[in-house]
Amino acid sequence: MGPALEDPAVLERVMKAGANAFRINFSHGDREQHVRYLALIRSVAKKLKRPCGILADLMGPKVRVDAREYQLENGAEVSLVARPGDPARAEIGISYPGLVELIAPGQRILLDDGKLEICAERLAKRDKGAGKKIVCRVIRGGSLKPNKSLNVPGVSLRLPILSKKDKEDLRFISTAGFDWVAASFIGSGDDVRTIKRFMETLEFRVPLVAKVESAEAVVNLRGIVEAAEGVMVARGDLGVELDLELIPTVQRNVIMLARELGKVTIIATQMLESMTTSSRPSRAEVTDVSTAALARVDSLMLSGETATGKYPVEAVEMMDRIIRTTEINLDDEIVGISHPETIALVCEAGLYLAANSGAKVLVVISTHGTSPRILSTYRGNIPVVVACLNEDIYRRSSLYYSVQPTMIKAVSNPELVFRQLESELKAEGLVVAGDVIVFAFGHPIHTRLGTNSIRRWVVDVPSSQPKRKSKKA
Repeated sequence: MGPALEDPAVLERVMKAGANAFRINFSHGDREQHVRYLALIRSVAKKLKRPCGILADLMGPKVRVDAREYQLENGAEVSLVARPGDPARAEIGISYPGLVELIAPGQRILLDDGKLEICAERLAKRDKGAGKKIVCRVIRGGSLKPNKSLNVPGVSLRLPILSKKDKEDLRFISTAGFDWVAASFIGSGDDVRTIKRFMETLEFRVPLVAKVESAEAVVNLRGIVEAAEGVMVARGDLGVELDLELIPTVQRNVIMLARELGKVTIIATQMLESMTTSSRPSRAEVTDVSTAALARVDSLMLSGETATGKYPVEAVEMMDRIIRTTEINLDDEIVGISHPETIALVCEAGLYLAANSGAKVLVVISTHGTSPRILSTYRGNIPVVVACLNEDIYRRSSLYYSVQPTMIKAVSNPELVFRQLESELKAEGLVVAGDVIVFAFGHPIHTRLGTNSIRRWVVDVPSSQPKRKSKKA
């Protein structure tokens, strides 16, 4: 979400084009903007009567430059200062004062996800002011936009996983109505648990997505994926921290591990980067999106393409077309996942029954949101419709693989629920008379017993035939 989508008409076109969820990046903007974006997304989603998850992306322990713009010329001298910068004096302000003490001469410093590079030469006193500055030489110059990232490859910055800003943002996020939280620069499973403990003090319980974007995260990958509800391969900073040729292998390893452990997977950054300024993507970008779709990740994320790009609608339309075309060629398979929840056995059985009986759709009636999460992890090709009583589950489920949420009213008679859902599926063109639907639900319906029952249902055929009248002699 960004300035390119602030027009409600454009946002509506983006949702119609295939956007299921939106990220609000807390590294940019202010509280007023975040509130405005949240309300706008909710308003358009309500108008279109469709689920739309909203993910709050924490800034995390990341060093950024200040809110000014700088022009860096190759070979020129620039300085980093731990206070507001001054473009006229070639002094770039940075967000982390302690960085000055960690940099040695010869250290590479990367800016804006590695697009720009400078090299530290010496530490000096700041002219006409207190504090020190890092004097650097521009190796790869260009325009440095406000609030862009600063990376120091190979140097541990010793930053706490939750900054003061992150804690303040989480306090706001906990009451604003977000569906997911993404945590930046996670280095270990302990980092995930630290954030969750703070969320518990706020009585805030939504799934946490850990962003893999550092060399440390790659080393501690299993512990991170085990501790989080989801994982995002954030290839921007990851490509700065690691050699670029390693990124495809890291991405594959993250996808495989998340799939093994039944966790949500998101691939992000530069998926259709050229569409920020062009109406068409490159062939390589199309292949990149298709490769991720073939790996059956839950979600693919557009960043600058929709936040600030010239063609946000076209970018979403293109991504949607690539995914749909790729999925036509997917093999029929159900991934074996060992879930600790007992209802997983019922979910898996429902999926196999749907696949083996030629069902057009599997419908799960979800009260607490566990069933759609589990069903998505099996990566079956059959569409899964999640009938929700709770709007939180309705919105959250939009991020899961092959899941289509819908809202229903609470009724105690399962037959009425099945008829209601059958009618909705027919109206949406998912089924026609004679098609098979498989229902997975809890019996008694809408109780805390969880999903414990499966039923095969034929569209427009009564569940019990009336008794024939006996012929008179």
